[in-house]
Amino acid sequence: MSDLLSDDGLSLPPQTLRSPIEICAHLRALMLSRAPLELKFSDSRQIYQSYIVDVDRDNNRIAFDELIPNNGQLHLLNGMELSITTYREGVRMTWSHNQPALADSLDGSPCYWLTLPTEMTYHQRRNAFRADTLPEQSLDVQIDSKKIEQPIAGRLLDISATGCKVELKSHCQSLQPGQLYETFSICLPAGDITLSAELRHLHTIEPSNALVAGFKFHAFTGADQRMIERFVYQLQREARRSNDALF
Repeated sequence: MSDLLSDDGLSLPPQTLRSPIEICAHLRALMLSRAPLELKFSDSRQIYQSYIVDVDRDNNRIAFDELIPNNGQLHLLNGMELSITTYREGVRMTWSHNQPALADSLDGSPCYWLTLPTEMTYHQRRNAFRADTLPEQSLDVQIDSKKIEQPIAGRLLDISATGCKVELKSHCQSLQPGQLYETFSICLPAGDITLSAELRHLHTIEPSNALVAGFKFHAFTGADQRMIERFVYQLQREARRSNDALF
């Protein structure tokens, strides 16, 4: 069995960013793309989810949306040591906070201000190019586990060597970020593959109200690995052809 999430051969060395301008640029990009954040407090095993809702460079601060589950707000206000992980375009970004948050509101919605991080780890994974699937492709996904009452169906939106994004066909409340789902089946053009996958984030896309889930692949066979790599390469090639046709 092969685990595509191991760092061997899949990652470039992480960079430590300390330039305020560079850090703010990445934070704003995360905010604009509404990239989900995974928050973990030092005194808890629970993984919380939130989003960046404002980056205030002039006042050296960043605002988070309400946390899910909502008991995370108390940890924020108490200044518990906090580590944050997020992903954007195949890049893993992490940073930390260690100060009490300031509760406030933006456009009538609650938010929590923290000081801008002075340091961020930026980790580009070499083989983690994320390729969008084509609209005409019918790429079904089925998720099953002892943790859920019945299998959940979805459609593959994008895929990389390390994970994928799925549009779920029903709003299922039983899926929980951080959980490993033992049976994760994807119907690819070359055949079906079944592996395990960890749910990393779950959010709703407006205005369609579609529920989208991001998964991180776990142990699977070398044959499955090669099938995914070939499919990602095929999608890359189709994307290049489409881009060339525009010019």
